[in-house]
Amino acid sequence: MTRRHVIAVVIALLAMVTVLLPPLWIRTTGDEATLAIRPVDPLSLFRGNYVDLRYDVEMPSEMSDLDRSVFVVFSDERPGRLLRVSEDRPDLDNGEFCVRGEARYGSLSFPQLEQFFVTPERGRELESRLNEMVAVLKVTGRCRAVLVDIELR
Repeated sequence: MTRRHVIAVVIALLAMVTVLLPPLWIRTTGDEATLAIRPVDPLSLFRGNYVDLRYDVEMPSEMSDLDRSVFVVFSDERPGRLLRVSEDRPDLDNGEFCVRGEARYGSLSFPQLEQFFVTPERGRELESRLNEMVAVLKVTGRCRAVLVDIELR
């Protein structure tokens, strides 16, 4: 292998580690939080079995005209209850966590937390019970979050 090949392989490996490291770090160091979910679609013909999630969160009416990334603060309950939406990273009090989201003219979404891949058996099991379940997240104080699991309330 030539020196160019070695450099190309090292750069490719560094790129993969750079992409994988942040979610693994959040899973390892983050605090557990839960959010209520609304089911959407249990199967994709091209991607396999997954649960496409929407979160049971209503945008505050005074912020319904926003169209940008926001920080959404929840109480640390099971499931978390919406406290406020902010355009700037909030200072969190005890018993609060935040998640980065997207405000789109009256609705809130969390694109990084919307798909959870499952086995076909688990997909069939979850399909009828998603309205009784919560999404389990790992969150950091910098409002970064990773979807870890789905479980009963």
